[in-house]
Amino acid sequence: MAAPAIAQSTLSTENDYSKDRHTYSGSSCAQLSDTLPPLEPLSDDKVHLSADNADLVRNGLSTLTGSVRVRRGDQEITANRIDYDEAQQRFIINDESVFRSSRAVIDSQHAQFSLNDDSGLFSDNSFTLLTRDARGHSDELKVNGDKTAELTGAAYTTCAPGNDSWYLEASHIHLDYDAGVGTATNARLRFQGVPIFYSPWLQFPINDQRRSGLLYPVLANTNKTGFDLREPLYLNLAPNYDATFTPRYMSKRGTQLELAGRYLLSNSEGNLGYQYLDQDRVTDERRTFAFFNDRSLLSPNLSMELHYADVSDPRYFEDLGSGGSGNGIDLSTDSFLDRSARLTYNSPGAYSLQVLVQDYQKITSSLTDVEDPYRRLPQVLFNTQTRNSFMYTRAGMSAEYSNFVRDDSVQGQRYDVDPYLKIERDTISWYSKAQLDYRYTGYELTDTAAGDPNAPHRALPIFSAEYGLRFERMLADGTPQTLEPRLFYLYVPYRNQSDLPVFDSGDPDFDFTQLFSRNRFSGLDRISDANEVALGLTGRQLDPSTGAVKASASIGQLYRFEAPKVSLPGEDAPNSGATDFIGEFAYNVSKNWGTHFVVQWSPEQSEFSRTGMAIRYRDDYSHYFEAAYRYRRDLLEEADLTAMTPIYHAISLASRWRYSVKDSQTLDSYVGLRYDTCCYAVDVAYRHYISDSQGNMNNGIYFQLELKGLGQIGSGFPNLRVDDDVY
Repeated sequence: MAAPAIAQSTLSTENDYSKDRHTYSGSSCAQLSDTLPPLEPLSDDKVHLSADNADLVRNGLSTLTGSVRVRRGDQEITANRIDYDEAQQRFIINDESVFRSSRAVIDSQHAQFSLNDDSGLFSDNSFTLLTRDARGHSDELKVNGDKTAELTGAAYTTCAPGNDSWYLEASHIHLDYDAGVGTATNARLRFQGVPIFYSPWLQFPINDQRRSGLLYPVLANTNKTGFDLREPLYLNLAPNYDATFTPRYMSKRGTQLELAGRYLLSNSEGNLGYQYLDQDRVTDERRTFAFFNDRSLLSPNLSMELHYADVSDPRYFEDLGSGGSGNGIDLSTDSFLDRSARLTYNSPGAYSLQVLVQDYQKITSSLTDVEDPYRRLPQVLFNTQTRNSFMYTRAGMSAEYSNFVRDDSVQGQRYDVDPYLKIERDTISWYSKAQLDYRYTGYELTDTAAGDPNAPHRALPIFSAEYGLRFERMLADGTPQTLEPRLFYLYVPYRNQSDLPVFDSGDPDFDFTQLFSRNRFSGLDRISDANEVALGLTGRQLDPSTGAVKASASIGQLYRFEAPKVSLPGEDAPNSGATDFIGEFAYNVSKNWGTHFVVQWSPEQSEFSRTGMAIRYRDDYSHYFEAAYRYRRDLLEEADLTAMTPIYHAISLASRWRYSVKDSQTLDSYVGLRYDTCCYAVDVAYRHYISDSQGNMNNGIYFQLELKGLGQIGSGFPNLRVDDDVY
């Protein structure tokens, strides 16, 4: 049977079992070595002796007394008396002494040290490992010249001297500094004096190198899974790839197995994994999940990106969660799994070519088939632009070929070619640019309704022009201020597009950026007719000492000279005239306090269509507070409160409450307490949240015991996911 080992797992990507958890970083405990002056290594390999008195005997036993110091290389021994046996090249110390090297400090009552092989034997000692900020004591410690050490009757901890909140005791400990591993025999782990773990053989880290072994178990208890226990086994297969095997026991569901791996090659990186539950006790079904992600640079100009995922049933993640798979997406909330392969070729200054093949798997059980996105089998994108300009003018072209596939729907091929001329002029105080396109889009369709064309097409000229000014002034106190007005005009003639399918077009949010967009729709199936002008004004105030933006404000409005006629099926086109005002404001009141506001105000109805606001506080002492509010007319109204703060000495609080004012319902509530010291931390948390697309609530209880420098037991605080953009 393989012996348990406490593993270290670090690659270019994050450790899958610790990411997405909010924790407070406690400082390391003060060790004996912190009070000692630094030991500079000597430049030669000679032995340097100093003492108040010396009784030297050639080829015999010499005695040095009074502030004795022996130094060679990066090693030093100090004591009140040291006997030196020249014949055996050995120092004998029958008094308290301190041995120092680049790896350890040893305070012992009796010691011997050999110059022949750099080995030493220290009895009744206490030691500090400089590579790990750890300490301990032993009945006997032997330091070998091959950078290993043997301890008998030993105890080991990372707590400060005088604090033994946790310690690992063993009959025998072997330390290998090159491998970064300590091996204990007959090991007992004690917390607050109570034994909580025993193993006849145990490995633990003494530096930050990766190594194979058991990661600490993950514990939770939820309505969906019941008692939930995971015990990851980490496999350090090579310096650039590793794997983790994780048995997972769920009292309500059964036993799940997961194998996940990561790799980092000279020109690629990625991860892959597989989860298997033979028979779910609730659904009586076999449930599986597989994923693979890769990013590769095939040549200096050619890159490839691959994503694949497959799940046995749509409710897999609603019932079981992602299981710590580290696949890079939030599988509990996403609606589809992405399966895609993308090749991108870039010829700098000349052209770029991209080929995409993309499929999806639906993982939200409440959606209907009509909401499935189209598969792209394939999509080819081409872009080019002249390298140099003539009279500030460049010519370019973008082109696309896409084959859209979806069962029981209109499907087919789309061709799009967009040649253009672009004029750009940019100076310090102003800029201007204009672009003239002639866009042609054609389709070859199948499965169309009776009477609908199989080869519709559209040809459109598009013209846009933008002009902006840059004003800057200095206030009396030296604070820089900028003011940037901009004017944008767009003209697109009307073309009836009702006979065109809708493969990838949508109606994005109307925000400040959208004011200056050349198409109010996303995708290419709909290009809105337009005869409109947008006005925007942005002002900023900078911090004179750092140049950072201290305050910024933007406001803008779009005016349509004619009402657009193009719309998506089932939606109405907007009216002519002025649109809502869009405004954004951000102000950093101080280093710690900041505010952010977004508003959309309708002058026609004299009311706000959308508002979003947040007040945040953050400092260097783990204090964080945010109060946010979001409102969209006829859609949502939510309040969000988040707080993380120390409340008494080593006790910290983390909490979040998301509430739907519109539905009078709590969406997510969470509260956790953390007791954090320099050598251990305890987390206890409770969470009540919506767990699936039907709005069902789930309760979770989380517990974690972290032994600093050794590992964690439990699942800890779940990530509160406080986003910078709360709107």
